[in-house]
Amino acid sequence: MRESKFKQVLQELKKILGDENILISKLDLLLNSYDSSPIKARPEAVLNIKNTSQISPVLQILNKYGFSATVRMSASNHDGACIPIKGGFVLNLAALDKILEINTKENYAVVESGVINQDLQDILKPLGFFFAPDPASRAFSTIGGNFALNAGGAKSLKYGASAQNLLGAEIVLADGKILSLKKENPILHLLVKSEGTLGIITKLKVKILPLPKHKETLIAGFLNLKDTMQAVQQIISLGFLPSALEVMDENALALTQYNNSDIKTLLITELEGTKKQITEDIKQIVNIFKNNKAKEIKTNLDKTEIKQIWNTRAKAALALAKQANGLMSFDYAVERPKLAEAVEFIQNILKKYNLRGTIVFHAGDGNLHPNIIFDDNNYFEANQIKLATKEIDNFIFSIGGTLSAEHGIAVQKRASMNIFFNRDTIGLFKKIKNALDKKDILNPQKILPLCENEKQDVPADLQNFYNDALSTKEFDFKQLKTLNKIVDFDKENYTLTVQAGALIEDLNKQLTGKFFLPTTQKKGSLLDLFLSGKDTAFADFVTGLTFVCGEGLITVGGKFVKNAAGYDLIHFMSGTQGAFGAPLLFTLRLLPYQIKSKTNKNELKIDETLIKLKKVFDKNNIFKPKIFKGYLDEETKL
Repeated sequence: MRESKFKQVLQELKKILGDENILISKLDLLLNSYDSSPIKARPEAVLNIKNTSQISPVLQILNKYGFSATVRMSASNHDGACIPIKGGFVLNLAALDKILEINTKENYAVVESGVINQDLQDILKPLGFFFAPDPASRAFSTIGGNFALNAGGAKSLKYGASAQNLLGAEIVLADGKILSLKKENPILHLLVKSEGTLGIITKLKVKILPLPKHKETLIAGFLNLKDTMQAVQQIISLGFLPSALEVMDENALALTQYNNSDIKTLLITELEGTKKQITEDIKQIVNIFKNNKAKEIKTNLDKTEIKQIWNTRAKAALALAKQANGLMSFDYAVERPKLAEAVEFIQNILKKYNLRGTIVFHAGDGNLHPNIIFDDNNYFEANQIKLATKEIDNFIFSIGGTLSAEHGIAVQKRASMNIFFNRDTIGLFKKIKNALDKKDILNPQKILPLCENEKQDVPADLQNFYNDALSTKEFDFKQLKTLNKIVDFDKENYTLTVQAGALIEDLNKQLTGKFFLPTTQKKGSLLDLFLSGKDTAFADFVTGLTFVCGEGLITVGGKFVKNAAGYDLIHFMSGTQGAFGAPLLFTLRLLPYQIKSKTNKNELKIDETLIKLKKVFDKNNIFKPKIFKGYLDEETKL
């Protein structure tokens, strides 16, 4: 039966793509069966997509016959995101590499999803601009892949990961429907950053920025991790916001043959701004290095030296990968003050299981990358990594970290999703997937664990709100005014966890001159600010969110800055006016300066996709029922 359907699909696809773009040889299938992870699975055919207009009709055919569609471009991801677990068809989008528009007056570029990150950077540089997301794989990773996994890189501390640099996108859904979404649309981030499980990205509108007037890189070598991280913490606590704060451990330095064998950790600091300001900043930062026992400090590096040091950082993982035929790369993120504790724990776990690896990390935003090598043909070593990973996952969860900061979940980490998310949240993720892709054809068996975890208890202080969401005819948002307390003000980590009803003016009074809320709004509650979409940039600084909806108590994110674990419900909930649930608790990334960005108002335009999601989040229409009145009946047509 499947064989005959497969032949029928091929005949229909040939009318769209031509014979030459449908590959079924054993070699072609083998070449499309792996990525940068240890996971392997062969497709039944490979489709070379030559233009964006082909994707919609291709998906219509695959959806009709129930064959899976897995997108592949550079295949540089570490978690099996482009592995065709259920066979089916690999859609190779590498040919979609056109830069369609660059607008230096309004600071944006429009690109197809297959554009290589570095190619965009190279075109922007002569124009005096740059694209902020800069993963270590930028020389070969694609813009579409960067956004699908919310990749970041060294500059995320200052400029944010991919999510914070997204202005719009064209996305094709499983049934072939094409959506053109602007930043103000709540569906945008949900679809773009879904690792290809909710939609296929064809085009992206991204933010570009003027090149800094002046830039300096300085390095400091330390004899231990504790001194290194004390220096990092002091740099942040004094209000500095470097464009990069990168650390390499002893093993990474050895593999890249860094020239000072006494150094146990190397801290790379990059500063941007005016020459006068950077000169002053360097003086203070060098004093911080000295006060924390740095053995080696280098400033005034020339262009060759700067290029060499960044190449050293970028090649650490590649140098390790050459040592064995198996490599697993992780990308946890924790609160910055807990980074040293996390690194030391992982180093001890590697020793415990006799595993070889390196750890490099974006110290400024708490994102660490343990890279572990092993013999892929050695069952014992592969099992040792599984045991080590389980211990590390549990430890990262215990200190409030995230499973993935910028690599995504895909196959390799999906089982661990049950550790980091409660049952209600996992259940909601699954229903979102089912609502937008009923036949499960888009990158199936990724992100979502195959088995659900146990039901978790609802915190006592949120029990009443939880009960109301499950039992009332209309949720009373007025009761959220009583939720107005600061739960946690972490001055070291620059985060504030606060109940949703807290007033902006009250919070500003309680923050000192060193800390600022990430919004230009001065009045009203955080709840109103978030749900109304008065400031669309505000959601970029919400790192954690707990809300209640018809599916229960949902918790995503935390006190870490970067997150690529699970569907992006934070940006989705922002600007939805409360129609999908009631936020109860926010964790905000505070800034060391007053934000000056312009605000844009969000508009909730009801369409077919939004209605499908409304039925997932709030099937009984108890949250702001007037907004979707008349839209939830099956007979209703837009």
